[in-house]
Amino acid sequence: MNGFNADNLEVVGFNGTPQVECGRTLPVVRRKSDGMYCVLPSVGNGAALAWHNEKEAAEFVGAKRWTRFHESLPIPRSCISDGDGRLARKPMVVHAFHTLLEMADRVTWPARFHDEPLLWRGLNQPNDSVRAACSSAETVEALMDDWAMAIKRRFDARFHQGHQKAALKRVADFMLCAARTRDLRWQAYLRYAMSQEPDRVQPVFDSFIQGEFPDADWPGFLKQIESQSGVLKAVQIPEIRSSSASQSQNARSKLMNITNQPPLNVMNPVAA
Repeated sequence: MNGFNADNLEVVGFNGTPQVECGRTLPVVRRKSDGMYCVLPSVGNGAALAWHNEKEAAEFVGAKRWTRFHESLPIPRSCISDGDGRLARKPMVVHAFHTLLEMADRVTWPARFHDEPLLWRGLNQPNDSVRAACSSAETVEALMDDWAMAIKRRFDARFHQGHQKAALKRVADFMLCAARTRDLRWQAYLRYAMSQEPDRVQPVFDSFIQGEFPDADWPGFLKQIESQSGVLKAVQIPEIRSSSASQSQNARSKLMNITNQPPLNVMNPVAA
């Protein structure tokens, strides 16, 4: 990334549009010297980029390929080399709706995280409840994981209180949206499965968990559920479908054995 002069760039938006409650993506930058735009990549240098003029940039925004901020942002200082003023770390844009912050027990968008300042901007769209900021990629992912951890605590509390599955699923949806690290995403998927109706549990495992965790298997998933025996004690054990009648019966028997055990003080499943 040594071809970028950070002082000549400003962040004016991000690649794509916000489709979920929070997310991270590459920034769209404007070159101050000539008013040209591009998506700032994770690697490479300025000579290899595709730059676009104002008209093309407006077309990308109109086609929902880019999202613009109400006001531009400077390149984060944490991403700039002290020596020559060029990019030294990958910048990333994070967006979040206020509903996600509420789910994570946050009052508003944070002004700092990991000692990095965060400047939040409104977006060029009707929904005023979403904001975006630009920081180093590492800080953005850590911030999203921090939200996910807070949402996990909310899920666990509501799970023990016996909330309806629909309400639990909504919390799990938010956690899945925010979680970035492998361990947190596994825990989010496990909770998402636990919030489903009985006939949806194995389809969730087949369609989502195995898709992102190809090494995970059904017995391993049962082992994770077993580690949550104290949590499962508080809710209905789902009827588990499997590829064969014998496997299905074994799974149900194992789950019923789990629920007959005394509850354990276990809150977090162990990642596969």
